[in-house]
Amino acid sequence: MKTIVKQLTLAATILLAILIIFSSFKSAQGNSIAKGGGIADGIHFNFDVIKHKNGTAVGHVQYRDDLYSVVSAEWFGTTAILYTNGGVAFMVADNGGPLVTDWISDPIPGEPSNRFAPSDFFGLHNVTNGNIQVRQ
Repeated sequence: MKTIVKQLTLAATILLAILIIFSSFKSAQGNSIAKGGGIADGIHFNFDVIKHKNGTAVGHVQYRDDLYSVVSAEWFGTTAILYTNGGVAFMVADNGGPLVTDWISDPIPGEPSNRFAPSDFFGLHNVTNGNIQVRQ
């Protein structure tokens, strides 16, 4: 009887250790980022936005001579939509490599409550000098 109890205790200890080890590999959710700068079809731009784990987004967008504060943002993989305090939204896309250029859109009127999708933006400009990085 003592042998069975020892074996069950050992088995329970091993199972508990395995459970603790595998639960420690839970993936950590990092902050989403969108940043970049350069020239897109002759338009100077610069932006830096971070979305914290609690859902708040902060940052700025400089587009031509206009400067905006970001009040909200949504990520769609390597594309982000940035909503500003000026009542406009921008779409930025990281297309991943030297063979395909990144994009930034013209601003369109919109508030975070509009919940735009990337397909809502038509005035896309190819980044000819610079880079855009988007990570969800």
